[in-house]
This record gives sequence, C-alpha cells and structure tokens, in this order.
Amino acid sequence: ALRSMAEEGYVVPKVDAAGNQFQDRNVFYLGNQASDNGAAVGLINVAVFLSQALAESIAVGSCDELNTDVVDGFLPISNSCGQYGRNYQNMYCADAERFMECAVDGGMMIRARERNGDVTPFYCGPKSVYEFTGTANYVNGREGDEVPVENRLGRTDVQGCCWWGRGTIQTRGICQYGKLNYYLGARAHQEGRPARYPNIDFCTMPQLICSEKRQDAEIEWVSGLFRWIDAVQSYDVPGWNYIRKLEEFVEDGMMDGMFIHGVSGIVTQGCHDAPCEGMASTGEELRQATERWKYFRQVAEAFGLPVRSVSRQG
Repeated sequence: ALRSMAEEGYVVPKVDAAGNQFQDRNVFYLGNQASDNGAAVGLINVAVFLSQALAESIAVGSCDELNTDVVDGFLPISNSCGQYGRNYQNMYCADAERFMECAVDGGMMIRARERNGDVTPFYCGPKSVYEFTGTANYVNGREGDEVPVENRLGRTDVQGCCWWGRGTIQTRGICQYGKLNYYLGARAHQEGRPARYPNIDFCTMPQLICSEKRQDAEIEWVSGLFRWIDAVQSYDVPGWNYIRKLEEFVEDGMMDGMFIHGVSGIVTQGCHDAPCEGMASTGEELRQATERWKYFRQVAEAFGLPVRSVSRQG
C-alpha cells in the first residue's frame, strides 16, 4: 500500500490560471532525492506515519474507533455520534470542499467489528430501531440499555451516527469519508477519474475500511495513507508547514519532541497547537502525547535512524 501511494498516489482534478482543467497526483512524500538527506526525510515521514498509526489503531488492536469518552461515570453507546464534544455528522469540510462531503443517511445501519471480551462496539441506526441507547460494558461487551444514557452533547440515539473513526489513521466524520470517496472511491469513478476502489462508495459503506475480508485488507492502510497525504502532508498555516518542519526536524538531529507533538495535534484534532478550537477542557486536549513520542522513537530506531532522548514537549 505504501509503495503504490508513494509512486502513484491519487488523482486530483485541478484548473490552471487560464481555466483549463488538468489532472495532478498527490503522493506520499519520500523526500527530495536530490537532497543530501532526502532519503532520511522520506524514512522519517514513514516513521512519523507509522508512529501515529500505532497510537490511533495498531497498539489497541482495533481498526474501529473505541468507545473511551466517559460521561458522568458512564460510557454511552451514543458516543458513536461523536466523542469528546465532537459531532461526527457535523465535521464539515472547508467551504471550497463542501461538495465532497458524504450526505447523512438516517436509515443507515452499521455495527463495528466485535472484539471478544471488550467494550460494546459502536453501532448506528434509525430511531425507529434504536429509540435510545444505554451504556457500553467493559466486562462482558453487553450493552446496558435499561435507560437512555447521554453522550457529551446530549445524544441518546444513534441515528445517522455511522461516521466514527476507522483505519490506521482514523478516518472520521462526513468530510473525511467524503474526500476518501471523492478521490479514491466510487465517486471518482462515477465522475470519470481514475479510482483505486471504483466499486466502493465509502459514503454508503464506510465500514468497508475495516472489512474482515482478506481481499479488502489493504483498505485499512490505504485510507490512513490517504488521510496522511491529504491532511498532514498538506498542512500549511502561518508559521507551520508540515514538509518544512519535517525537513528541519531531520536537519536538527531529530530531537525536537514538539514536532511530533504538532503532528499529533493535526492527526487527532486538526491543528498543530492543540488543544484546537472547541477542544479545550473536553478531556481530549491531546491524547497519548508521551506515548506518541515513544512510538516514534521506536519506529525511527528500527529504521536505523536513532533519535536523541531529549524531548521538548512541555
């Protein structure tokens, strides 16, 4: 999956200054090979991706987002609608990309993978089927559904709440699923662009990212690589450009933990200086900050690129 996303990536339709349409490609960045440290930069980009994947999904052994947001002493099933103050149905794209979003279908019914002996998995469905939901159970995986239990935003139902995180770098919300479908899925094919998955509509079948079928196994990784290219590599705000920061990190000896801290903020919340807007005091100001730095060191050292032990994460 990494090789193909680095060599081929995905097609991006663009328009030049004269108004002519053309197709470009976005790829996973493996460094400027003309540079003396280009190969090292490429390896570190891979290492940062893998370290974030470890924190997001691999270390917990789950492709699906886990239910972790305790509200008033309970773990609501309705956290499938959004955890830590977020509403996944309302995670919109930027104005220029709103046309890529998935439409919310209140009749969609999906259930996350079962994990033996673990907390009740997320699921979604209309109010006509699930009038309300209760609390998840860590002991036997069975839901306590005697009374409605609210999530942090007051939801007790799970209608239209099918957009929880999935994949190695969790794809989450109607914008991220919509963009995955627009560039790699059925929508790209329907609109006449090359599509890696022409027969998969990620807006109607988001659970295919976590398919248990052997022939679909790569999707869990490709979706994460796509999100990395689209959201992390392209991250560029005043004072913080991911590619420049990556190159500086390598040039400075790979010892600045604040770079990994910034990347972790982009992955988990969408900005490099977490807590991002709307996330302060939600309980998820930055998940697993220390662990993410440790994961990065482990992966980088496995690649033969030792990282100094000094971490300036604050």
